[in-house]
Amino acid sequence: AALFVIPPALGDGNGRWAIPVAILFAVGHGAALVGVARSRDWGRNLTVFVAELGGGLAILDGVALAILDGVALLVGARPFGPDAAAGPGLVAWTAAVYTLLGIAAGRVPVVARLGPIERRRVVYGPSFAEIVR
Repeated sequence: AALFVIPPALGDGNGRWAIPVAILFAVGHGAALVGVARSRDWGRNLTVFVAELGGGLAILDGVALAILDGVALLVGARPFGPDAAAGPGLVAWTAAVYTLLGIAAGRVPVVARLGPIERRRVVYGPSFAEIVR
C-alpha cells in the first residue's frame, strides 16, 4: 500500500510527505516482526510502538470519517461514493487488528529481565522444566 496505493492517490499535491512516512511505517512492521521472531527485547518494544501508532491512526481515521460523514449529510455530497459503508468497517477492523497486536506483543516476555532458568524456559519451551527437575 505504501508503494502502490498512496503515491497515485496523492498525485503531485502537498501531501507527498506522506509517502516516505508510509514506507517507514511499513518497514517498522517488518522490523518488529523480525525482532519478535528472534525473541529480542527491541522487537517487543517496537511491536508495541507500531501497535500504539496504528491504533492512534485508526482512531484518527474514525474521527475524520465521522466529520466527513457529518459534512456530507449537511451538504448532500457523497465523498466515499455509493459504498460509504465500507469506511467504518475498515476503521473498526484496523483498530481491532492493532489492539490485538498490542496485547499480543505486550505478553511477549522481556528476555533480558528474566533469570537464567526462566530465560531457558522461554527459549526452549515448557519441556525445559522437566530437564531441570
